[in-house]
Amino acid sequence: MEEYRSLYRKYRPQAPDQVLGQEHVVRALAGAVREGRLAHAFLFSGPRGTGKTSSARILAKMVNCEHGPTPEPDGTCEQCRRIEGGTHLDVVEIDAASHGGVDDARELRERAPTAPAQGREKVYIIDEAQRLSREAFDALLKVFEEPPPGVRFVLCTTEPHKMPPTIVGRCQKFEFRRVPSETIAEHLAEVAKKESIRLDGAAAGIIARESEGSVRDALSLLDQASVLGGGGVAEEEVIRLIGTPELDVQFALADAIAVGDAREVFGIVHALVQEGHDVRHFTTQVTGHVRNLLLALSSPEDPAIIDVPPEVHPRLVAQAGKFSSGELNRILSLLLQAQTDMRWSTAPRLTLELALVRSALPETDPQPAALVGRIERLERLAGLDSTTAAGASAGEASAPPSSTEGVTSGDASASTDPDDEASAAPSGTKGVPSGAASASSQERPSEAARGSAEGTPSVTEAGPSAAHASAGAHAPSAAAVDAEMLRRSWPQVLDALKARRKMVLFASAQVATVGSFDGEQLELVFPPGREVGAAKVEERSSDLVEVLDELFGVTPKVRATVREGTVLVEEEPPSTPEAAEELLKAQFGAEVVDEG
Repeated sequence: MEEYRSLYRKYRPQAPDQVLGQEHVVRALAGAVREGRLAHAFLFSGPRGTGKTSSARILAKMVNCEHGPTPEPDGTCEQCRRIEGGTHLDVVEIDAASHGGVDDARELRERAPTAPAQGREKVYIIDEAQRLSREAFDALLKVFEEPPPGVRFVLCTTEPHKMPPTIVGRCQKFEFRRVPSETIAEHLAEVAKKESIRLDGAAAGIIARESEGSVRDALSLLDQASVLGGGGVAEEEVIRLIGTPELDVQFALADAIAVGDAREVFGIVHALVQEGHDVRHFTTQVTGHVRNLLLALSSPEDPAIIDVPPEVHPRLVAQAGKFSSGELNRILSLLLQAQTDMRWSTAPRLTLELALVRSALPETDPQPAALVGRIERLERLAGLDSTTAAGASAGEASAPPSSTEGVTSGDASASTDPDDEASAAPSGTKGVPSGAASASSQERPSEAARGSAEGTPSVTEAGPSAAHASAGAHAPSAAAVDAEMLRRSWPQVLDALKARRKMVLFASAQVATVGSFDGEQLELVFPPGREVGAAKVEERSSDLVEVLDELFGVTPKVRATVREGTVLVEEEPPSTPEAAEELLKAQFGAEVVDEG
């Protein structure tokens, strides 16, 4: 019986055109071989599973192929087959994690000048090169500086910052990038077809996203899922194997915080604990996600500043538009404090839950930032401080666009409407009446008070385990549709609106989050300062209902609300004691009492 080989070993790249997502590296190496300008030392750096060691082997084939040196080794000659099988005497792979001592480096230095035994050149591939000791690097420095003829070195590392500058400066450095999820999903489909595995398209997408750009990790997950599914891999098997994808959990948690859904926050943490996730590690991931949201909000047009796969950046920009920079700063501070407290806490789960609940419900946060935010909210609702509302409007005007693919946000897309500027309510407005577009400035305080009386968005009744699959993939019945499913499937709703060319509605709904759904009424929650976009959604709700009916079989009444913000407005302090007294009298009705 033939020994079984894992998929990641069986489908390891053996030729330049088989390396996925690293065209810049393959093209540079092939050009150097073609022109006879190949360097003596290379540094391949990048995330795990992106093809560093495989590319080093392919380079060894290029220089030792019987028909070479050639940028396109045939893979059939004896030299190529020996390199592929790992039996070539002149292609030496060294694991620095276990052979990183100074004695090993000295042995390599002494063997390097000897003539090749089988091939044209000697190639030394040092994997995890950052694990070499300092003394080993010192021993190799001379041979890197004055290499013997016919010898090449390839250092592979996932942590290039740990490499000594003296070594890096003598190597040609190539950065390997994370492979896009779409490329990995296509590769998984090809492998599944060759292996007679029934692979669902949705399952391939989940595996590709979970692998975080690593082709090796993706093939390992496919291998494991195919065993679990008995030769067929569906979305349910993948979720059962890996749990809810980490990236999707982070987006779902941020959505729950955006609408103040504390019940959903507790449900997500509970599900993660039941699946065996480490709470401290998850806290680090959530902190990184909130940081990415802050970067996306600050610079939505520059994806290079955020270390995420290209297809994730539009989702980050869209979700970042649901928060203000002040809110994200406050949430980030709470999570960082939770990370610090976890070092000494015997209940890390409780520490995380407390930070997340305070993030979702500012009224539970005793910090000064949340307290001042609540005071400002009351002042706006009571109409005591017009400068606060003006400051919020100015912040809205200067905020970066939150839409993707060149489509502006709902507020910006409606800027050509002459009534939009006049209809913009104060940022503290909770509810947006359907006639908000024609409301006068005198009616705004009463509308705000009425919106406040309606209360905060109702929490969803859906548990964390409901409907893991997206709505479009399985076309759920209307009875199975709840707030959590709609919230998770909102990107699909946006895609349908875009496909129908409902661009104003698409742009306005980008920053909306499903707050609640009781089967008859759907509440969409907008971030502070998005009154115009909320009004546009209500005006065009019939188009949105058509999409919901087509995707999920529900025809709810749509209600758009704008949540209250906690953005701190910095004002100039009173210049004199008399001015401070006047400010206290005006805002709080204070009276100066003579102590005498």
